[in-house]
Amino acid sequence: MAERRRRDTRGTKADRFAVLRRRRTHQSAQFEALERRQRTQASRLHAARERIATRAPLGTHTIETRRAQYVELAPPAPSLTPPRAALASLAAAFILPLVIALATGIVGTHNTLTAKLEARHRALRMASMTRTLENKPSTLARPVAARQAGSRPATAIVQTIPPVSPQRAIAPHARPANAVIAAATKSASNARPHAPASNMTRKAAAPVIASNAARPSAASQPAVTAQAPARPHAVAAAQRVALAQAPGPVPRPKTPWRLSADGTWAATVHAPKNMAGAQFDTSTGQLIALERSPVDGEAATVTIGWSRPVSVDMSADGQSHSIDLPAPDDSLDAFAATASAVGPHLVNVGWTPLAAGSAVVDYKVYRTSAGSDPQMVASLAAAKHSWSDTNVSAGVSYSYDVVADTSSGAVEANTQSIVPPDELPVVPASAIAGKGMFLYFSSIPGDPRYFGRYHPEAVVAEAKHAGIHAIELRMARGSCAMAQTEGARAWLDRLIDAAAHADINLVAWTVPRRVTTQDLAETLAAAAYRTPAGNGFVGVALDLESGDRYMGDGPKAVAAMVRYIRMVRAAAGPHYLIVATVASPEMGNHTNADYPYARIAAYADVLQPMEYWHYFDQSSHHEYARREVAGASAGAVARTRALAGRDIPVNVAGQSVALEGTDSPSGREIEWSLGGAKSAGGIGETFFDWAGTGPDAWAAIQAFDW
Repeated sequence: MAERRRRDTRGTKADRFAVLRRRRTHQSAQFEALERRQRTQASRLHAARERIATRAPLGTHTIETRRAQYVELAPPAPSLTPPRAALASLAAAFILPLVIALATGIVGTHNTLTAKLEARHRALRMASMTRTLENKPSTLARPVAARQAGSRPATAIVQTIPPVSPQRAIAPHARPANAVIAAATKSASNARPHAPASNMTRKAAAPVIASNAARPSAASQPAVTAQAPARPHAVAAAQRVALAQAPGPVPRPKTPWRLSADGTWAATVHAPKNMAGAQFDTSTGQLIALERSPVDGEAATVTIGWSRPVSVDMSADGQSHSIDLPAPDDSLDAFAATASAVGPHLVNVGWTPLAAGSAVVDYKVYRTSAGSDPQMVASLAAAKHSWSDTNVSAGVSYSYDVVADTSSGAVEANTQSIVPPDELPVVPASAIAGKGMFLYFSSIPGDPRYFGRYHPEAVVAEAKHAGIHAIELRMARGSCAMAQTEGARAWLDRLIDAAAHADINLVAWTVPRRVTTQDLAETLAAAAYRTPAGNGFVGVALDLESGDRYMGDGPKAVAAMVRYIRMVRAAAGPHYLIVATVASPEMGNHTNADYPYARIAAYADVLQPMEYWHYFDQSSHHEYARREVAGASAGAVARTRALAGRDIPVNVAGQSVALEGTDSPSGREIEWSLGGAKSAGGIGETFFDWAGTGPDAWAAIQAFDW
């Protein structure tokens, strides 16, 4: 019964906090007026106590005499004569401007002077009030609710904050100077809630102390709580930013690192402009060379999962250059959180990987959506620094608070508001059926695939003439978009609009490199791309390959491929068209043991094996026969479907150009490949790629009926 009463008491306090928070939100003016009134009364009481303390003690007879005098004397009548200071103020505010106006006859000047004098008068009054309050500190009781629902007693932080003079400024990240921990019984329930801090600002919470007996063990806590009952977000409501004693905001050292929604630090390093084709190497962490940009040149991204200094070396044509990156701040003072909407149905939340000395017990994630109270949505071990929220809806605003419980207290960080993008269109797999072509473009002048070499209307006209039903347009490589300039984006819009006018479907082709929020978000951004006219893509094609320029090597690459397409599916929703471009089983007799066909097929709508027959037999350079080419395409369809473990549509990625020293297929080979894919039950064949396809290949594609 005692435990039930305690739980009821906590529930009552929680309801009280919720009511106070709502009142504070909707009746902010009344609350501010009450605060001013309380400060005025406190200052008067303090002044009275000082006057009494400085006077000499009175004898008993003196007290009695004074009491008799006070009883006998009648209260003085109020004076009807205004004080001299008030008359002077009235004269300065009204009479003097009127005299000036009458003397000059300019009404506009009178109004301007009057406004200036009134503003000066108000400023003097405010300065006087500030000087009066400067020597009278105020005490604010700040409630801090238990971080774990129904398990930790409520506590309160009582902090003495001196008033701020006009020369003093607010320090956004200053921690309380005089924090005193007290039991939150009556004071916690009467304290005024505070609105959440601004975007990505860590709330400077003093340590929240709870007895070890009240905190449950880590083993008893659930790993992830998908949906918890709504609870008042007293943590966000109670935290205040401390006021700095020194003038000006507290400076923070500049850092090259940025906190990612994966719970890691990332920094982008650039090679000198004269180091074309620079090679990057790092002393630690993960390094990904970025696509060469017409704006930023050669660059790479360094990612680390815990704080340590990093050295990056660059070299090209006998030149070398080094950059030293300092270790990022992983102290409690630097605790922060960030969130990123990957797609309509996925938001990733990451927070600072705190130092081991912080003794983190666990992390709790609270989600606030539009019009609802905060809810605890996850409880994670101390080793976790990120969380993926798949229970979100397109177009709804969300924000997150992350609470780090440590052995000595708790700190909290809140994210910016996140709005997942609109729903993606639902298109069947038949949208890419028949004949197709890959188109790979670049934003760099001088590149063989520079977008300026492709006239949008001419490209669409040639595709229409050859009977092309779908074009897979390369939109991103890793976290780098292909359309990097305004000119490239204008060209892209023209191409998309022309294809839509000709009833040719476009698929956003991306090349994943790592399972990071930035990489995933670039893929979903390509899928959601729309021109000003409202035209876009019918689906996304993920080029899932192993190797250093792709998803890496070995078992980690295999796991990364599966995780990547799983995250894309979660972000895009269950019905969006996803094409998985996979290794052909005919190349080296692949099985599910060395390439995850079945696990990829669980999230894909179409499998697209890369059957580049010249590339695989490049050492022979012989003239291919019908049975070789048709057999390769038919085998790719049949074996891919069998390895998928289900009846999934298969679209062959065929070869129409010379690849890395191999010869280009002849027109007859193109025809045989199309025939083999169609006879085996494939839904179509898409050829790589537009730039190198010759007239003979185009004629064979046009002649084949599909």
